[in-house]
Amino acid sequence: MRMEIAVLMRWIVISSLLLVSVYSLTTLSKKNNSDRRQFVSGVCSSFASSCIISNASPAVANSNNDNQDILSLLESKTIHWDVSKPWADVRYSSSSLQQSSLDYAPPASNNPIFYPTWMEGYHTINYKFKGASFPQGRQILTLRTPGAGLGTCLSLPNIGYNPSTFPIHFIRQSRNGQEEVYEDLANNVPRIFEAFWPQSKVSNRVSNDLTPKCLVTGDGCTVEVNPNLHFPATRLTIDFDGPTRRGGRLIQSIDATMLDTSVQSNVADDSYYTTKTFSQYNMNQDLQLFYKEISSFQRKEEGNIVGKVRVAAFLPKYIQAMDSSGTGSGSINSYDDNEAVAIYDYNVSIQRIDETEASTF
Repeated sequence: MRMEIAVLMRWIVISSLLLVSVYSLTTLSKKNNSDRRQFVSGVCSSFASSCIISNASPAVANSNNDNQDILSLLESKTIHWDVSKPWADVRYSSSSLQQSSLDYAPPASNNPIFYPTWMEGYHTINYKFKGASFPQGRQILTLRTPGAGLGTCLSLPNIGYNPSTFPIHFIRQSRNGQEEVYEDLANNVPRIFEAFWPQSKVSNRVSNDLTPKCLVTGDGCTVEVNPNLHFPATRLTIDFDGPTRRGGRLIQSIDATMLDTSVQSNVADDSYYTTKTFSQYNMNQDLQLFYKEISSFQRKEEGNIVGKVRVAAFLPKYIQAMDSSGTGSGSINSYDDNEAVAIYDYNVSIQRIDETEASTF
C-alpha cells in the first residue's frame, strides 16, 4: 500500500499521468466506462520477468528515410500513425494478432536500424524525464494506452521514472566491405527494463526467430547453442518476474514487433535520428499496444553523446468502433484514432566505457 501511494504522488507532482493495473482485453471491453476513470485516478499494479529476442536478417541494411523529417517529430505537439504503410492495418482490428501459440505477432520489419560507427561499444546511459502530454485530452485515455501500466511500453517501461545509470552495448560488424553498427538488444532490453523497474527481474532472452532461451543463469547463451542471440533484431519478447499489487510476484511475457524503422543523419553536427514503430503484445493480459519511438543522438567532445527519446502512444482502432457501436462508453467517438493520445519525453546522456567497466554494473 505504501508503494502504491508513493507512485500515485509521484505522478501527481510530475505529470498527472497515473499508472494503472493491466487487465485482459476481454475484461476491458466489459468495463469501458470504469477503465477510463481508473486511468486518470488509479494506481498501477506491478508485473515483470524474462527476455526473448527475434531477429531480422542482418544482411538487410536500413535505408527507409522516406524524406521524413524525424527531427520535427521530436518537437511536434502531436504525432500521427502512418496510414500509408503496408503494415498500418495491424492496429485496426482486435484480431490482428495471429492465433498460433508460437507466433502472435504481426510481420516484423526487415530493416533493423544501423547506427553511426561512433556508437560502437559499451556506454552508460542516463534517462531524465522531461514531461508527458495528451494531444487529444485525458478523457480518451484507457488501459490500452501504451505507458498506462508498468511494462506496457518497452521503450520506456515506467513512464515518469528516472532510472539509475546503466550500461548499453552496440556491436560493429563488417558486411560487404561496409562497417555496420547495431544495437545489442539481447543485452540492452533487459538492462532498460530492470533499470526502469528495479523491482523486476528479467530471467531469459532468445534471438533469431525465437531460438533457444538464454537464461539469466547463462544456460543457452553460448555461441554454440545460440549463435544469433546478438544479431540485429526487429522482434523481441521478454519474460519478467516482479511484484504485484495484490502481493507476491508474478511472471509475465511480452512480445514486441518493430513494424517499421527509419533513420536520418546530419554529418555537419554529428547527429543521428531514428524511428521505430512497435506493436506490443502483453500475453498474460491479452493486451495489444501500439506506439512509435523517436530518438536523437548527437556526438559531443570525448565521445560523449546527448539525445532525446520520445514515445507517441496510439489506441487500437477498434476502441473507437466500440464506442460508436454502443459497446463502449459512447462519449468520445469523435477523437482522431490516427493521432497519438499520449506523448512521453526523456532526455538522455551517454558516456563511453569499456567492457570491464560495463561488467561491474
